[in-house]
Amino acid sequence: MSGTRSLVRKGNMRTGFLNPAVRTDANSVATLLINSNLIALGLADQDRLLFVNAAFNRLFGRTGDAWDLSILDLILPAYRERVGAALRTENGQPPVCVAEAFHGETATFEAELRFEQIVVEGEALLAVFVQDVTDRFRSEAQLNLLAFSDPLTSLGNRAMFADHLRYAVLAARRTSQSFAVLLLDLDDFKQVNDGHGHDAGDLVLRRIAARLLASLRDTDSIARLGGDEFAVLLPTLKARGDAMITADRLLELARQPISLGAVDVNVGASVGVAIYPEHAVTVDHLLAAADRALYVAKRRGRGRAAWATPLSASDTVPAPLAWNVAHEVGVREIDDQHAQLVSLLNDLAAALRNGVPHEAALREVIFYAGFHFATEERLMRQFCYDGASAHREMHRRLLEDLQGLHLDAPKISVSLVVRYLQEWLLRHVDGADRDLAAAIQAASVT
Repeated sequence: MSGTRSLVRKGNMRTGFLNPAVRTDANSVATLLINSNLIALGLADQDRLLFVNAAFNRLFGRTGDAWDLSILDLILPAYRERVGAALRTENGQPPVCVAEAFHGETATFEAELRFEQIVVEGEALLAVFVQDVTDRFRSEAQLNLLAFSDPLTSLGNRAMFADHLRYAVLAARRTSQSFAVLLLDLDDFKQVNDGHGHDAGDLVLRRIAARLLASLRDTDSIARLGGDEFAVLLPTLKARGDAMITADRLLELARQPISLGAVDVNVGASVGVAIYPEHAVTVDHLLAAADRALYVAKRRGRGRAAWATPLSASDTVPAPLAWNVAHEVGVREIDDQHAQLVSLLNDLAAALRNGVPHEAALREVIFYAGFHFATEERLMRQFCYDGASAHREMHRRLLEDLQGLHLDAPKISVSLVVRYLQEWLLRHVDGADRDLAAAIQAASVT
Protein backbone atom coordinates (compact mmCIF):
# COMPACT_ATOMS: atom_id res chain seq x y z
CA MET A 1 0.00 0.00 0.00
CA SER A 2 2.82 2.34 -0.83
CA GLY A 3 0.36 4.82 -2.40
CA THR A 4 -1.18 5.66 0.94
CA ARG A 5 1.53 4.64 3.38
CA SER A 6 2.93 8.16 3.61
CA LEU A 7 -0.48 9.44 4.62
CA VAL A 8 -0.61 7.48 7.88
CA ARG A 9 1.66 7.93 10.83
CA LYS A 10 3.47 4.97 12.34
CA GLY A 11 2.77 3.58 15.76
CA ASN A 12 0.40 1.26 17.53
CA MET A 13 -3.22 2.23 18.14
CA ARG A 14 -4.74 1.90 21.57
CA THR A 15 -6.56 -1.43 21.61
CA GLY A 16 -9.70 -2.57 23.42
CA PHE A 17 -11.99 0.28 22.41
CA LEU A 18 -12.82 -0.92 18.91
CA ASN A 19 -13.96 -4.10 17.26
CA PRO A 20 -11.54 -6.94 16.58
CA ALA A 21 -9.28 -6.05 13.67
CA VAL A 22 -10.59 -6.92 10.26
CA ARG A 23 -7.80 -7.58 7.77
CA THR A 24 -8.62 -6.07 4.38
CA ASP A 25 -7.00 -6.28 1.00
CA ALA A 26 -4.58 -3.35 0.82
CA ASN A 27 -5.09 -2.57 -2.84
CA SER A 28 -8.90 -2.49 -2.60
CA VAL A 29 -8.71 -0.29 0.49
CA ALA A 30 -6.38 2.14 -1.23
CA THR A 31 -8.60 2.29 -4.28
CA LEU A 32 -11.68 2.86 -2.16
CA LEU A 33 -10.05 5.59 -0.09
CA ILE A 34 -8.56 7.53 -2.94
CA ASN A 35 -11.13 7.17 -5.70
CA SER A 36 -14.57 6.79 -4.14
CA ASN A 37 -17.03 9.57 -4.96
CA LEU A 38 -19.91 7.84 -3.21
CA ILE A 39 -18.56 6.59 0.10
CA ALA A 40 -17.19 9.15 2.53
CA LEU A 41 -14.24 7.46 4.21
CA GLY A 42 -11.43 8.56 6.45
CA LEU A 43 -8.53 6.89 8.24
CA ALA A 44 -7.70 7.76 11.80
CA ASP A 45 -5.32 6.84 14.59
CA GLN A 46 -7.64 6.53 17.57
CA ASP A 47 -9.82 9.62 17.00
CA ARG A 48 -7.24 11.70 15.01
CA LEU A 49 -7.87 11.90 11.27
CA LEU A 50 -4.89 11.03 9.06
CA PHE A 51 -6.45 10.76 5.62
CA VAL A 52 -9.82 11.49 4.02
CA ASN A 53 -11.14 10.93 0.52
CA ALA A 54 -12.90 13.41 -1.76
CA ALA A 55 -16.39 12.30 -0.71
CA PHE A 56 -15.49 12.86 2.95
CA ASN A 57 -14.24 16.37 2.17
CA ARG A 58 -17.35 17.19 0.18
CA LEU A 59 -19.65 15.97 2.94
CA PHE A 60 -18.00 18.12 5.61
CA GLY A 61 -17.36 21.10 3.33
CA ARG A 62 -13.58 20.96 3.69
CA THR A 63 -10.48 20.50 1.52
CA GLY A 64 -7.22 18.60 1.87
CA ASP A 65 -6.07 15.01 2.13
CA ALA A 66 -5.81 14.95 5.92
CA TRP A 67 -6.45 17.30 8.78
CA ASP A 68 -4.90 17.71 12.19
CA LEU A 69 -8.34 17.21 13.67
CA SER A 70 -10.12 14.89 15.99
CA ILE A 71 -13.23 13.21 14.63
CA LEU A 72 -15.05 14.93 17.48
CA ASP A 73 -14.05 18.33 16.06
CA LEU A 74 -16.41 17.65 13.16
CA ILE A 75 -19.36 17.03 15.47
CA LEU A 76 -21.51 19.64 17.19
CA PRO A 77 -20.63 19.80 20.92
CA ALA A 78 -24.02 18.48 22.04
CA TYR A 79 -23.35 15.18 20.20
CA ARG A 80 -19.69 14.60 21.04
CA GLU A 81 -20.37 12.45 24.08
CA ARG A 82 -22.56 10.18 21.95
CA VAL A 83 -19.87 9.81 19.28
CA GLY A 84 -17.19 9.22 21.91
CA ALA A 85 -19.28 6.44 23.40
CA ALA A 86 -19.58 4.82 19.98
CA LEU A 87 -15.79 4.92 19.63
CA ARG A 88 -15.46 3.03 22.90
CA THR A 89 -18.02 0.33 22.06
CA GLU A 90 -16.76 -3.19 22.69
CA ASN A 91 -19.78 -5.29 21.73
CA GLY A 92 -18.19 -7.01 18.76
CA GLN A 93 -20.26 -5.04 16.25
CA PRO A 94 -19.12 -2.00 14.24
CA PRO A 95 -20.10 1.04 16.34
CA VAL A 96 -22.70 3.20 14.60
CA CYS A 97 -24.22 6.45 15.76
CA VAL A 98 -26.09 9.46 14.36
CA ALA A 99 -25.02 12.98 15.24
CA GLU A 100 -25.31 16.50 13.92
CA ALA A 101 -22.09 17.43 12.14
CA PHE A 102 -20.53 20.58 10.69
CA HIS A 103 -20.54 21.28 6.97
CA GLY A 104 -18.01 24.06 6.63
CA GLU A 105 -17.96 26.67 9.38
CA THR A 106 -21.66 27.23 10.05
CA ALA A 107 -23.89 24.79 8.15
CA THR A 108 -24.80 21.42 9.67
CA PHE A 109 -26.19 18.07 8.56
CA GLU A 110 -27.32 14.80 10.14
CA ALA A 111 -24.45 12.32 9.88
CA GLU A 112 -24.49 8.58 10.42
CA LEU A 113 -20.98 7.51 11.48
CA ARG A 114 -19.73 3.95 11.40
CA PHE A 115 -16.33 3.03 12.88
CA GLU A 116 -14.41 -0.11 11.97
CA GLN A 117 -10.86 -1.17 12.75
CA ILE A 118 -8.93 -2.28 9.68
CA VAL A 119 -5.37 -3.43 9.08
CA VAL A 120 -3.37 -1.72 6.36
CA GLU A 121 0.09 -3.23 5.74
CA GLY A 122 0.13 -4.58 9.26
CA GLU A 123 -0.90 -1.29 10.85
CA ALA A 124 -4.17 -1.02 12.78
CA LEU A 125 -6.19 2.04 11.75
CA LEU A 126 -9.70 3.30 12.34
CA ALA A 127 -11.89 3.55 9.25
CA VAL A 128 -14.59 6.20 9.52
CA PHE A 129 -17.57 5.72 7.19
CA VAL A 130 -19.95 8.71 7.07
CA GLN A 131 -23.36 9.07 5.42
CA ASP A 132 -25.59 12.14 5.18
CA VAL A 133 -28.98 11.05 6.54
CA THR A 134 -30.58 14.51 6.76
CA ASP A 135 -33.29 13.71 4.18
CA ARG A 136 -34.08 10.43 5.87
CA PHE A 137 -34.47 12.14 9.23
CA ARG A 138 -36.71 14.80 7.72
CA SER A 139 -38.88 12.14 6.11
CA GLU A 140 -39.13 10.22 9.36
CA ALA A 141 -39.98 13.40 11.23
CA GLN A 142 -42.70 14.17 8.70
CA LEU A 143 -44.10 10.65 9.01
CA ASN A 144 -44.09 10.98 12.79
CA LEU A 145 -45.86 14.31 12.48
CA LEU A 146 -48.49 12.78 10.20
CA ALA A 147 -48.91 9.80 12.50
CA PHE A 148 -49.69 12.05 15.46
CA SER A 149 -51.43 14.96 13.70
CA ASP A 150 -55.00 15.53 12.59
CA PRO A 151 -54.72 16.68 8.95
CA LEU A 152 -57.82 18.89 9.05
CA THR A 153 -57.15 20.95 12.19
CA SER A 154 -53.38 20.37 12.67
CA LEU A 155 -54.12 19.43 16.27
CA GLY A 156 -52.90 16.16 17.68
CA ASN A 157 -54.92 13.05 16.91
CA ARG A 158 -56.11 10.08 18.97
CA ALA A 159 -52.70 8.40 18.96
CA MET A 160 -50.94 11.54 20.19
CA PHE A 161 -53.51 12.09 22.93
CA ALA A 162 -53.27 8.48 24.07
CA ASP A 163 -49.48 8.80 24.35
CA HIS A 164 -49.73 12.02 26.36
CA LEU A 165 -52.40 10.54 28.60
CA ARG A 166 -50.34 7.42 29.32
CA TYR A 167 -47.38 9.62 30.26
CA ALA A 168 -49.62 11.73 32.52
CA VAL A 169 -50.83 8.61 34.34
CA LEU A 170 -47.27 7.40 34.92
CA ALA A 171 -46.12 10.83 36.11
CA ALA A 172 -49.10 11.18 38.43
CA ARG A 173 -48.42 7.78 39.99
CA ARG A 174 -44.88 8.87 40.83
CA THR A 175 -45.81 12.30 42.20
CA SER A 176 -49.26 11.57 43.65
CA GLN A 177 -50.57 14.61 41.77
CA SER A 178 -53.92 14.96 40.04
CA PHE A 179 -54.70 15.93 36.47
CA ALA A 180 -57.80 16.32 34.31
CA VAL A 181 -59.17 14.92 31.06
CA LEU A 182 -61.84 16.92 29.22
CA LEU A 183 -63.88 15.57 26.31
CA LEU A 184 -65.67 18.23 24.25
CA ASP A 185 -68.31 17.52 21.60
CA LEU A 186 -69.93 20.19 19.41
CA ASP A 187 -73.68 20.40 19.93
CA ASP A 188 -75.10 21.60 16.60
CA PHE A 189 -72.40 20.64 14.15
CA LYS A 190 -74.70 18.39 12.10
CA GLN A 191 -76.86 21.39 11.20
CA VAL A 192 -73.81 23.14 9.77
CA ASN A 193 -72.95 20.18 7.55
CA ASP A 194 -76.55 19.67 6.47
CA GLY A 195 -77.29 23.33 5.86
CA HIS A 196 -74.03 24.64 4.47
CA GLY A 197 -72.05 21.62 3.26
CA HIS A 198 -68.94 19.77 4.38
CA ASP A 199 -66.56 22.55 3.37
CA ALA A 200 -68.34 24.84 5.81
CA GLY A 201 -68.21 22.10 8.42
CA ASP A 202 -64.45 21.76 7.92
CA LEU A 203 -64.04 25.52 8.35
CA VAL A 204 -66.00 25.42 11.60
CA LEU A 205 -63.83 22.59 12.93
CA ARG A 206 -60.63 24.48 12.07
CA ARG A 207 -61.90 27.69 13.68
CA ILE A 208 -63.00 25.89 16.84
CA ALA A 209 -59.69 24.01 17.02
CA ALA A 210 -57.71 27.25 16.74
CA ARG A 211 -59.79 28.91 19.48
CA LEU A 212 -59.42 26.02 21.87
CA LEU A 213 -55.69 25.70 21.26
CA ALA A 214 -55.07 29.41 21.81
CA SER A 215 -56.87 29.33 25.16
CA LEU A 216 -54.75 26.54 26.70
CA ARG A 217 -51.38 26.57 28.40
CA ASP A 218 -48.24 25.40 26.63
CA THR A 219 -48.16 22.40 28.95
CA ASP A 220 -51.71 21.30 28.08
CA SER A 221 -52.52 18.90 25.23
CA ILE A 222 -55.43 19.06 22.83
CA ALA A 223 -56.43 16.60 20.12
CA ARG A 224 -59.26 15.97 17.69
CA LEU A 225 -60.52 12.47 18.35
CA GLY A 226 -62.67 12.33 15.24
CA GLY A 227 -65.78 13.97 13.84
CA ASP A 228 -66.62 16.95 16.04
CA GLU A 229 -65.10 15.59 19.26
CA PHE A 230 -62.01 17.03 20.94
CA ALA A 231 -59.99 15.97 23.98
CA VAL A 232 -57.96 18.15 26.34
CA LEU A 233 -55.39 17.03 28.90
CA LEU A 234 -54.58 19.34 31.81
CA PRO A 235 -51.46 17.64 33.23
CA THR A 236 -51.22 19.87 36.31
CA LEU A 237 -53.96 21.19 38.54
CA LYS A 238 -53.53 23.61 41.44
CA ALA A 239 -57.07 22.85 42.53
CA ARG A 240 -59.84 20.52 41.39
CA GLY A 241 -62.00 23.44 40.35
CA ASP A 242 -59.43 24.61 37.81
CA ALA A 243 -60.58 21.85 35.46
CA MET A 244 -64.15 23.16 35.46
CA ILE A 245 -62.91 26.74 35.00
CA THR A 246 -61.10 25.58 31.88
CA ALA A 247 -64.17 23.66 30.69
CA ASP A 248 -66.35 26.78 31.08
CA ARG A 249 -63.81 28.82 29.11
CA LEU A 250 -63.85 26.28 26.29
CA LEU A 251 -67.64 26.30 26.25
CA GLU A 252 -67.67 30.09 25.95
CA LEU A 253 -65.27 29.94 23.01
CA ALA A 254 -67.33 27.23 21.29
CA ARG A 255 -70.57 29.22 21.50
CA GLN A 256 -69.13 32.34 19.86
CA PRO A 257 -70.38 32.87 16.26
CA ILE A 258 -68.29 31.64 13.35
CA SER A 259 -68.43 33.52 10.06
CA LEU A 260 -68.97 31.52 6.89
CA GLY A 261 -68.79 34.62 4.74
CA ALA A 262 -72.38 35.50 4.01
CA VAL A 263 -73.71 34.04 7.23
CA ASP A 264 -72.64 33.39 10.82
CA VAL A 265 -73.27 30.04 12.52
CA ASN A 266 -73.39 29.04 16.17
CA VAL A 267 -72.54 25.52 17.24
CA GLY A 268 -71.83 25.41 20.97
CA ALA A 269 -70.47 22.40 22.82
CA SER A 270 -70.79 20.09 25.80
CA VAL A 271 -67.91 18.94 27.99
CA GLY A 272 -67.25 15.98 30.26
CA VAL A 273 -64.56 16.33 32.95
CA ALA A 274 -62.71 13.47 34.66
CA ILE A 275 -60.03 13.84 37.37
CA TYR A 276 -57.17 11.48 38.15
CA PRO A 277 -57.30 9.72 40.63
CA GLU A 278 -60.73 10.82 41.86
CA HIS A 279 -62.72 9.33 39.00
CA ALA A 280 -60.33 6.78 37.50
CA VAL A 281 -56.67 5.73 37.56
CA THR A 282 -56.18 4.11 34.13
CA VAL A 283 -56.20 5.54 30.63
CA ASP A 284 -59.21 3.46 29.61
CA HIS A 285 -61.29 4.39 32.64
CA LEU A 286 -60.36 8.09 32.51
CA LEU A 287 -61.52 8.35 28.91
CA ALA A 288 -64.67 6.36 29.61
CA ALA A 289 -65.46 8.47 32.70
CA ALA A 290 -65.04 11.73 30.78
CA ASP A 291 -67.09 10.33 27.91
CA ARG A 292 -69.96 9.37 30.19
CA ALA A 293 -69.86 12.81 31.81
CA LEU A 294 -70.01 14.39 28.33
CA TYR A 295 -73.28 12.64 27.61
CA VAL A 296 -74.65 13.59 31.01
CA ALA A 297 -73.98 17.21 30.01
CA LYS A 298 -75.83 16.70 26.71
CA ARG A 299 -78.82 15.10 28.43
CA ARG A 300 -79.01 18.05 30.82
CA GLY A 301 -79.56 20.45 27.96
CA ARG A 302 -76.20 20.83 26.15
CA GLY A 303 -73.95 23.86 26.26
CA ARG A 304 -72.63 22.89 29.68
CA ALA A 305 -69.99 20.81 31.45
CA ALA A 306 -70.51 17.86 33.80
CA TRP A 307 -68.26 16.10 36.29
CA ALA A 308 -67.53 12.42 35.88
CA THR A 309 -68.41 9.82 38.48
CA PRO A 310 -66.20 6.85 39.42
CA LEU A 311 -66.70 3.89 37.08
CA SER A 312 -66.39 0.17 37.56
CA ALA A 313 -64.74 -2.01 34.92
CA SER A 314 -68.12 -3.05 33.53
CA ASP A 315 -69.20 0.60 33.21
CA THR A 316 -66.66 1.20 30.46
CA VAL A 317 -68.44 -1.14 28.02
CA PRO A 318 -71.28 0.54 26.08
CA ALA A 319 -74.72 -1.00 26.28
CA PRO A 320 -75.89 -2.93 23.21
CA LEU A 321 -77.79 -0.96 20.59
CA ALA A 322 -81.50 -1.68 20.58
CA TRP A 323 -82.69 -1.79 16.97
CA ASN A 324 -86.36 -1.65 16.08
CA VAL A 325 -88.78 -0.60 13.37
CA ALA A 326 -88.41 3.07 14.28
CA HIS A 327 -84.87 3.01 12.83
CA GLU A 328 -85.96 1.63 9.46
CA VAL A 329 -85.74 3.99 6.48
CA GLY A 330 -88.13 2.09 4.20
CA VAL A 331 -85.71 0.50 1.72
CA ARG A 332 -85.42 -3.22 2.47
CA GLU A 333 -81.82 -3.68 1.30
CA ILE A 334 -80.57 -0.71 3.34
CA ASP A 335 -82.62 -1.64 6.41
CA ASP A 336 -81.36 -5.23 6.37
CA GLN A 337 -77.75 -4.06 6.19
CA HIS A 338 -78.30 -1.55 8.99
CA ALA A 339 -79.66 -4.35 11.17
CA GLN A 340 -76.59 -6.46 10.35
CA LEU A 341 -74.26 -3.59 11.30
CA VAL A 342 -76.05 -3.25 14.62
CA SER A 343 -75.66 -6.98 15.23
CA LEU A 344 -71.91 -6.79 14.49
CA LEU A 345 -71.49 -3.81 16.81
CA ASN A 346 -73.31 -5.64 19.56
CA ASP A 347 -71.03 -8.67 19.02
CA LEU A 348 -68.06 -6.34 19.47
CA ALA A 349 -69.52 -4.91 22.68
CA ALA A 350 -70.21 -8.42 23.97
CA ALA A 351 -66.60 -9.45 23.32
CA LEU A 352 -65.42 -6.52 25.42
CA ARG A 353 -67.93 -7.24 28.15
CA ASN A 354 -66.88 -10.89 28.37
CA GLY A 355 -63.16 -10.18 28.21
CA VAL A 356 -62.58 -12.19 25.04
CA PRO A 357 -60.42 -11.08 22.06
CA HIS A 358 -62.23 -8.38 20.11
CA GLU A 359 -59.89 -7.65 17.16
CA ALA A 360 -61.71 -9.92 14.71
CA ALA A 361 -65.08 -8.42 15.64
CA LEU A 362 -63.74 -4.89 15.07
CA ARG A 363 -62.34 -5.84 11.66
CA GLU A 364 -65.70 -7.38 10.72
CA VAL A 365 -67.50 -4.15 11.59
CA ILE A 366 -65.13 -2.11 9.41
CA PHE A 367 -65.38 -4.55 6.50
CA TYR A 368 -69.17 -4.64 6.60
CA ALA A 369 -69.40 -0.86 6.85
CA GLY A 370 -67.46 -0.62 3.58
CA PHE A 371 -69.76 -3.20 2.00
CA HIS A 372 -72.83 -1.28 3.16
CA PHE A 373 -71.50 2.01 1.81
CA ALA A 374 -70.85 0.36 -1.56
CA THR A 375 -74.46 -0.82 -1.63
CA GLU A 376 -75.78 2.65 -0.94
CA GLU A 377 -73.56 4.19 -3.62
CA ARG A 378 -74.81 1.64 -6.15
CA LEU A 379 -78.38 2.66 -5.33
CA MET A 380 -77.43 6.32 -5.68
CA ARG A 381 -76.23 5.69 -9.22
CA GLN A 382 -79.21 3.52 -10.05
CA PHE A 383 -81.74 6.17 -8.97
CA CYS A 384 -79.67 9.25 -10.01
CA TYR A 385 -79.68 10.61 -6.46
CA ASP A 386 -79.04 14.38 -6.37
CA GLY A 387 -77.28 14.22 -3.02
CA ALA A 388 -74.85 11.48 -4.06
CA SER A 389 -71.70 13.61 -3.96
CA ALA A 390 -72.21 14.78 -0.38
CA HIS A 391 -73.31 11.31 0.72
CA ARG A 392 -70.24 9.65 -0.82
CA GLU A 393 -68.02 12.20 0.88
CA MET A 394 -69.62 11.27 4.19
CA HIS A 395 -68.89 7.61 3.50
CA ARG A 396 -65.28 8.38 2.64
CA ARG A 397 -64.74 10.32 5.85
CA LEU A 398 -66.42 7.70 7.98
CA LEU A 399 -64.28 4.94 6.48
CA GLU A 400 -61.11 6.97 7.05
CA ASP A 401 -62.16 7.47 10.65
CA LEU A 402 -62.94 3.79 11.04
CA GLN A 403 -59.51 2.83 9.76
CA GLY A 404 -57.92 5.27 12.18
CA LEU A 405 -59.97 3.86 15.03
CA HIS A 406 -58.89 0.35 14.08
CA LEU A 407 -55.22 1.36 14.18
CA ASP A 408 -55.56 3.33 17.40
CA ALA A 409 -57.87 0.94 19.26
CA PRO A 410 -55.00 -0.90 21.03
CA LYS A 411 -53.69 2.46 22.29
CA ILE A 412 -56.95 4.05 23.42
CA SER A 413 -60.15 2.87 25.06
CA VAL A 414 -61.69 0.21 22.83
CA SER A 415 -64.93 0.91 24.65
CA LEU A 416 -64.83 4.45 23.32
CA VAL A 417 -64.30 3.07 19.84
CA VAL A 418 -67.50 1.02 20.20
CA ARG A 419 -69.41 4.02 21.48
CA TYR A 420 -68.13 6.11 18.58
CA LEU A 421 -69.23 3.46 16.06
CA GLN A 422 -72.68 3.30 17.65
CA GLU A 423 -73.01 7.07 17.48
CA TRP A 424 -72.03 7.47 13.83
CA LEU A 425 -74.34 4.65 12.79
CA LEU A 426 -77.34 6.27 14.46
CA ARG A 427 -76.49 9.70 13.05
CA HIS A 428 -75.95 8.32 9.57
CA VAL A 429 -79.20 6.38 9.56
CA ASP A 430 -81.35 9.20 10.93
CA GLY A 431 -79.80 11.79 8.62
CA ALA A 432 -78.22 11.00 5.26
CA ASP A 433 -79.66 7.49 4.89
CA ARG A 434 -83.22 8.60 5.56
CA ASP A 435 -82.87 11.29 2.88
CA LEU A 436 -81.46 8.73 0.43
CA ALA A 437 -84.31 6.31 1.15
CA ALA A 438 -86.93 9.01 0.55
CA ALA A 439 -85.37 9.81 -2.83
CA ILE A 440 -85.28 6.12 -3.80
CA GLN A 441 -88.93 5.66 -2.82
CA ALA A 442 -89.96 8.75 -4.78
CA ALA A 443 -88.06 7.61 -7.86
CA SER A 444 -89.58 4.11 -7.60
CA VAL A 445 -93.11 5.52 -7.59
CA THR A 446 -92.54 7.61 -10.69
